[in-house]
Amino acid sequence: MINFDEFIKTDLRVARVIKAEDVVDADKLIKLTIDLGDEEKTIFAGIKGVYKPEDLVDRLIVVVANLKPRKMRFGVSEGMLLAAGDDVGGVFLLSPDHGAKPGQKIS
Repeated sequence: MINFDEFIKTDLRVARVIKAEDVVDADKLIKLTIDLGDEEKTIFAGIKGVYKPEDLVDRLIVVVANLKPRKMRFGVSEGMLLAAGDDVGGVFLLSPDHGAKPGQKIS
C-alpha cells in the first residue's frame, strides 16, 4: 500500500500516439512515439500480438509521464502506457474520453 502523498507524485497524462513500429527481434514490444502536448517521448510497450502498430497511430492513450527513463536492449523507454489485462492474455489500452487533448493531466 502507498499513501496519498506517494500516489500524487505519479504524473498521469493524455498522450497521442504519433508513430508506432514493431521492434525487430522482440517478441512483445512495440516502439511508440507519443505527443504529450509540449514534448514527444518514446515508450516501449509489451503489446505486440495484441495491437498492430498501424492501428495505434493517432490513438489517445493514458501514460505515466514522469518515470525515470529506462535503458532497454532496444532503446530508452521514457514512460509507460496504462492498460488493463488478465492472465489469459487480454490487454486493453486505457483511453481518455472524447475531448481530451495530449498533455492534459489526469486527476
